[in-house]
Amino acid sequence: MPAKSKTSKAKSTVAWYTLAATAIGAIPVPAASTAIVAENGAMISHVASVMGVPISLETVLDSIGIMGTANIVGRQLFIEGAKLLSWGSGSVWALPALSALGAGTAGLQTYIIGRLTIEIAKNKGRCLSVLKSAKIIADGRKTYGTFLKTWSGRHIPKPC
Repeated sequence: MPAKSKTSKAKSTVAWYTLAATAIGAIPVPAASTAIVAENGAMISHVASVMGVPISLETVLDSIGIMGTANIVGRQLFIEGAKLLSWGSGSVWALPALSALGAGTAGLQTYIIGRLTIEIAKNKGRCLSVLKSAKIIADGRKTYGTFLKTWSGRHIPKPC
């Protein structure tokens, strides 16, 4: 398969997992993010398979860096804690607000991890430089809304 075609298929794979993570993140049940972590691992594996390059979770985490990884974990723990605390609070806005926050956070993080994974594949499975990763993360934050608009209405086959 040509490189452009592989990249296109990898982007479709990232889109499927990002939309799935967005849906899972919206579930107002504590610990829903454990499913997202598992899905992100599957996404990395699927992108690596499509691109024909072995990529480890460790390489992706190394590319994100210690602070980026801590940020991802911290946000998920905050959202899960907030979901847990909101149960039984009686607030009519707590669960919908947390669902929206959870959906956005899960989707954005999955999108960024997917983009990093594609770039790692283009880099022959090697870790990305801090500067390259920072640019991808910043661009991911900027383009996430457009990405959702582009992919949300499409039928994307589940990666296999």
